[in-house]
Amino acid sequence: MTYAPHPLLTALAQTRDDETFARLLRDGGRALLRDPVGIGPVALAALGETGDLAHAAARLLATALDEARMAEENDLPEGSALLSTLAVAVAAHEAKTPLSAAQRLALARAFASAGLVPPPFARLTADSVTDHLPDGAVMPDLGEILDPILRDAGDSPGQAHAALSELLAGLPPELAAMLVSMTVDRPGAVEARLGLYWLLDPQADIRLAAATALVSRTNLPPDLAALLPTLRKWMPDDPARAAVDAVIRRQMRAGTQPSALTVKVHRAAASLPDGVGAQSLIAAVQIGRRRAVAMAMLKQGHGVKDAFLIPCGSATEQKTLLARVLDEIDSIDLPPAALAALLAWGLGEGLALGRPPAPGMVDMAEVWGAEALSPMPFGTADVLAALGPTLGPADDSALIAASATWADRFSHLDSWFEDTGPLREALARARTDAGREAAVWKHLATRREAWARTIVASAAVLQAGQDPIWPSFAAVARALIGDRPLKRIPILHDIVAMTLEAWAAGEGAAPEEAPDGGETLLAEAGLGDAFLDGYLTALCIAPVAPAPEVWLGTLLGRIEFPGEGSINRVMAALSARVDRIEETAPDPVATAAHLSPLSPDGLQDWCAGFHALATAAPRAFPARSLGPDEKRLLRTLSQVAEGRTDPTLAAVLPAWISQRHARRK
Repeated sequence: MTYAPHPLLTALAQTRDDETFARLLRDGGRALLRDPVGIGPVALAALGETGDLAHAAARLLATALDEARMAEENDLPEGSALLSTLAVAVAAHEAKTPLSAAQRLALARAFASAGLVPPPFARLTADSVTDHLPDGAVMPDLGEILDPILRDAGDSPGQAHAALSELLAGLPPELAAMLVSMTVDRPGAVEARLGLYWLLDPQADIRLAAATALVSRTNLPPDLAALLPTLRKWMPDDPARAAVDAVIRRQMRAGTQPSALTVKVHRAAASLPDGVGAQSLIAAVQIGRRRAVAMAMLKQGHGVKDAFLIPCGSATEQKTLLARVLDEIDSIDLPPAALAALLAWGLGEGLALGRPPAPGMVDMAEVWGAEALSPMPFGTADVLAALGPTLGPADDSALIAASATWADRFSHLDSWFEDTGPLREALARARTDAGREAAVWKHLATRREAWARTIVASAAVLQAGQDPIWPSFAAVARALIGDRPLKRIPILHDIVAMTLEAWAAGEGAAPEEAPDGGETLLAEAGLGDAFLDGYLTALCIAPVAPAPEVWLGTLLGRIEFPGEGSINRVMAALSARVDRIEETAPDPVATAAHLSPLSPDGLQDWCAGFHALATAAPRAFPARSLGPDEKRLLRTLSQVAEGRTDPTLAAVLPAWISQRHARRK
């Protein structure tokens, strides 16, 4: 069923309860990821005039983009499908009405808030910026931009940094770097802290602009200057780091000393990593009289992915917030030093990858101190060495065998499964349960180091939390970087089983049918989703509608009907598909949203379905009704159905389907 965003936008706009609003956003973002045809209307609603509906649309757009980012990071096709559908929708809109500068910046903010680099359609060019400046001006007035953002942020400079970074994301790179430099060069302490945040920006130009502006400042607050040696350790070896070295030398010559702040960590906790290697860190901290809840996220392949402090007005507020956070995350209490060690391993991974940590680590440096946050080697062998000996190699077999109990002990491990685009395709190709299981084992053989990292990170948390099972996790991690056969590691059998369960649930979630419904009977007859969509698309756009006994008989003849009522269920399933195709066929954007996620094998199946209808009902596509280009396209469809690849086909089909649907008899 096609996702319809407008009722949800109305509900979001009318909701005043924060918890309900957050739930609707989360559910709506995930629904758009599953079926991205609604992302275009949501984006266009976000670009409308100010008001509750536009605000709701902007929040939903950012949430859907965040879901797309996570999907792309985890190698899932839904992410790129949503982003390409949005690009098609914006291009279609711009063909009629070009976007204004303000609308491009609004799109850029949505992308940036989701952690994505804005695409060209969401960025301004240098010419478009100067076109909107007053006569004679070469730069926008910085105070007009910055002062309202600083007022709104209050005592949370991290919020000001986030707001400014979202704004800068839509500007030409040279202008964004210039605004960063001008901002950091202002005399305020908040502007100086913004400079420290920008030293950890993913963009090298932004880091250099912030660093050179810090060099030119003669009034850098001592408390912030004291953080620079720590931040320097996290930066790539580039000109920005060289500029920071110059600032550090100047501060050392000046001999200024930071104020002595008393820092207390009242409680610290961490989750075990999930199936994609993401791990949450939480702490209740006090810096002088200021209280906050510190949060960070580590992610394998990224390092310190996120970090921030949530200010609290009182000990009671801090306690309430911490309880709410811990209630949502399965976590284990740790000594503060153990949490700092986890951060140090994350910093080590980011440094090795050339990825600076999240800018919020500036605030974390004040909490944990310079020595605790020196990047540490992060490989499985490095962490095993830091954990120290378990019970010795002779006992590894018993410890590995104990991994059979992990899933029962730790509910968080229900996220330990594999789900990537290539694995989904391999599972879809397999025809038996044994074939699907073999496909997962083959995939896991390429993921030994990744799972070793996840499991050794779990061992570190469990050891710090004094759970006696930690040596079992360490032994399995050691076995994974060794040569032990995967099938001799019990937890890997659990991972295989959970992977197959997750895949089966995902496959079964698409049709809105009961387990014995018509979609199941169609699938058992070998009539997959892509084949049926191609077959029924041909039915819906055929120049001459084929007789029901022709097109329907071809399908029903392949199905074994198990009992009374089963044929009605099949007819209902086919009718639902026809209704959906009839609804989306006139809209190239909607059609592209269904075609773009298809793998090459899926597109072949779609073409095979289309070709099957055209073959079963040859009079439905009479030559006199087709132009030369259409005849060539139909020949290409039949060739792709037979196994030939054509990289341009998926791009031209949506517009052709729309045109042919409009001209049918």
